[in-house]
Amino acid sequence: MTRPLNSDSQGLEALLGECGLGNQAAFERLYHATKGKLFATALLIVKRGELAEEVVQETYVRIWRKAASYDPSLGSPIAWMAAIARNMAINLVRRPSLEVQSADDVLQDVPAGGLSALDTIELSQQQRNALSALRALDPMRRRLIVAAYLHGESREQLGKRFGVPAGTIKTWIRRSLMDTRAYLETIDQPQRTVA
Repeated sequence: MTRPLNSDSQGLEALLGECGLGNQAAFERLYHATKGKLFATALLIVKRGELAEEVVQETYVRIWRKAASYDPSLGSPIAWMAAIARNMAINLVRRPSLEVQSADDVLQDVPAGGLSALDTIELSQQQRNALSALRALDPMRRRLIVAAYLHGESREQLGKRFGVPAGTIKTWIRRSLMDTRAYLETIDQPQRTVA
């Protein structure tokens, strides 16, 4: 049986000290003792639950890496962790917005039968084929391709957003690109007529 979580200053300080030594069990206990406070701190700044969750994840990564550098003379452990969460949230709000969703909306608005609003834009045949190949992908896989290649998001950033390891993201993207290539090859094949 594990000891109850101790969220007082001394208990958190001890957990941070253990985290600084690489103790994963202490980190788990620290997380469970403080996640509500850090989520609330982030939510006040970013105003959206999913963004606050992203901030909290990044905050705990930073806490894990910097736990050994915590100095109790500069403030309580929860104040130190909340400051990290606050700074991460502010950085997220200040970051130039990369609206991946808006790019998805554009792709999802293109009907399967044609280019609709995009008809007025002169696209090369290759661009139209690429757009068709993207439309043929599953929406989640399309979102990954748009985020990675149009917005330049790293596999690690995507992994955090989708809650999976970066290696899984790499696999999903590779498979999506293979499917896109296969789709493009079928388009480029001249249509055979049967006599």
